[in-house]
Amino acid sequence: MRTFFAFIVLLSTITFAQEKKQDSTRLKVGVVLSGGGAKGYAHVGALKRIEEAGIKIDYIGGTSMGAIIGGLYAAGYTPDELEKIMHQLDISSLITQNKDRAEIPFFEKAYKEKYILELPFNNFKLSIPNAISKGQGPLDLLTYLFRPVHDIDDFNKLPTPFVCIGTDIETGEEKVFRSGFLPRVVLASGAYPTMLDPVTIDGRMYVDGGVVNNFPVKEVKDMGADIIIGVELGDGLQKRDELNSAIDILSQIMTMSIVKKTDEQKKLVDLLIKPELKQYAVTSFDEVDAIYKKGLEAADKVDAQLKEIAKKQNASNTTRNEIKLDDYVLVKDIKVEGLKSFNENYIEGQLGIRTPELIKYDDLKSGISKLYASGNFNNITYKISELDENENLLTLNVQENKTKQSIRFGLHYDDLFKTGLLLNFTSKSLFIKNSIISADVVVGDYARYNVNFFIDNGYYPSIGFNSFSHYFDKEIDLRNIYNEDMIYKKVNFNFREYINQLYFQSTLKEKYAIGIGLEHQYTKIFTNNFIDDNNTNFPSKTEGFYWKGYGYVKADNRNNANYARSGVKFDASFKYLFDSNVDGFENNYLLEGSLEANFPLNNFLSYRFTANFGTFFNDNVTMPQKFYLGGYVEQDFFNYTKFYGLPFGTAIGDNQLVFGSYLQAKILKNHYASLFMNIANLENRFEQLSLTDYKYLGYGMTYGYDSPLGPINFIWSYSPYTKKGLFNLSLGYWF
Repeated sequence: MRTFFAFIVLLSTITFAQEKKQDSTRLKVGVVLSGGGAKGYAHVGALKRIEEAGIKIDYIGGTSMGAIIGGLYAAGYTPDELEKIMHQLDISSLITQNKDRAEIPFFEKAYKEKYILELPFNNFKLSIPNAISKGQGPLDLLTYLFRPVHDIDDFNKLPTPFVCIGTDIETGEEKVFRSGFLPRVVLASGAYPTMLDPVTIDGRMYVDGGVVNNFPVKEVKDMGADIIIGVELGDGLQKRDELNSAIDILSQIMTMSIVKKTDEQKKLVDLLIKPELKQYAVTSFDEVDAIYKKGLEAADKVDAQLKEIAKKQNASNTTRNEIKLDDYVLVKDIKVEGLKSFNENYIEGQLGIRTPELIKYDDLKSGISKLYASGNFNNITYKISELDENENLLTLNVQENKTKQSIRFGLHYDDLFKTGLLLNFTSKSLFIKNSIISADVVVGDYARYNVNFFIDNGYYPSIGFNSFSHYFDKEIDLRNIYNEDMIYKKVNFNFREYINQLYFQSTLKEKYAIGIGLEHQYTKIFTNNFIDDNNTNFPSKTEGFYWKGYGYVKADNRNNANYARSGVKFDASFKYLFDSNVDGFENNYLLEGSLEANFPLNNFLSYRFTANFGTFFNDNVTMPQKFYLGGYVEQDFFNYTKFYGLPFGTAIGDNQLVFGSYLQAKILKNHYASLFMNIANLENRFEQLSLTDYKYLGYGMTYGYDSPLGPINFIWSYSPYTKKGLFNLSLGYWF
């Protein structure tokens, strides 16, 4: 029996040695994939037929989209896996990479969602972006897909040896990439000018390799290929009758050198596969199936030649090892390269990783997206390197956004603050690392300001300072407050408020915030035409300051700040009013909270529930601190709560309980309509509040349009309390 097993082992060894010797002496086949944008989907179909013919691809190379498809194949993906990836991609979203609101930093949600135009500054000089996209979306995807080969820098050591082409934007020279970090290299090869930012590698800037060599046949042949199969997607030069515009002529001129170089390379090809793609453009990313089939059809036309090559090649084994795609990785340590204005605490806080930690790749992708969504970085590359068995180093290479300053603009109109033009100046890391200062000035019917300074310390508590003001005039119907007829029915009051806050805040996953702070508030409420001061419910003038200590909890994971269909916004605070120079002031405690919960019902309908609660622990509450109910504005001032159906200041009291219910329909892409109802109780004594016995009722309907200039809302509401209908209009983002 021992002799038999020894014979089997010996026979297997001899067979393996013979196969290895045969494999080393057989003909080697190289495949070359040209550039072509969305037309590159045809490459996958061609690769599928090449494999099915029995050909072992020994070398592969490409340019632009050909480099991306070829790189993925070289990393170990099969044509079937590449087809699945193609169908899962949303190329337009990858390129534009619209930031998911859930990933935007909490500070940005609170203060940035109000501008219609932003102009970047470099050293206080206006600058123009290099391209439509920074390329972070495609880089994130490529880094994720190439995760099994992060440790392989020599492309000859990939499962299939690989080469691709880039263009040095400074010299215009061709760069042949045979090594490097594969995701960045293939991104550089496909960085189409003006669409994607140039990609920096080893201090050089590269763009799409198709500019200088769209079909790298010689480069693959130099790797050792005896037979070259080329898949070429170009349309060649246009005929005279196709040149009908200046754009056509310019395109023809730019294409001439590319076509000339491609024609030279074609002479080195042994078998050319040429899909018929004249009817498709390089941007036809929605035509996945049709373009893929064109690749299959083109390869089917040369099936006999493919099988002849397979016969000549006589490969003993054409099967490929299955690619290993892990969902989790154990990160022992994090290394960050390229930091100047930020520190590692900030980076780790944004990523949500505390090493050592077993993390999911999807969570790592989400963390990178959050870091990019901060706007502080142009580009973030991550690489997983093995340290020990099952332990890895996460290396981040960041390119900080050189644009540290910007000016922003906003426009708004509503029924309370009227017309306002918003001017903003923002600067990052101006004095301190991880810091941002943002200063708003509103000019219009009622001037006001809002200045924010925030230092983001990541996992550790952050510190902020906020100073803002509100100012407006409003007619108040005193009969609603006194519940009786009087000589002064409607009186115009002037409201002024100036607040300064110093606070410490910690955030979790950019959705939740908890903090404590100190607040100084100066208020002035007065009228020049109300002369009776005997009743203290609404005196003709109240002026003075308040000092408050406070703590708060906030949450905001809504998908849209203006027309949310999902997510929750929650804000609760507890304040201690401990000093004031206002007549009649006594130390007091204030507990208040607001909730907005959104639930999608289907693709068109969603439901929203809102609630507001507030109570003072002491019944002696001075006029500026009371709760004001009525009107439709979203700004946060005094202790104001909006209420559909009632004018501003219809009800004033020391305790409030308000509920709202909305059914919202998304009519078109950015058009919304809703039906709503709200109920409220506003009382001077807490025990008088009731969940069922409400005093105020309002209902109505809205139409809204989420325009490029901000939300536009038309609102009609009615309340049995006033027996009147109200029409409200708001234009633009709230500020």
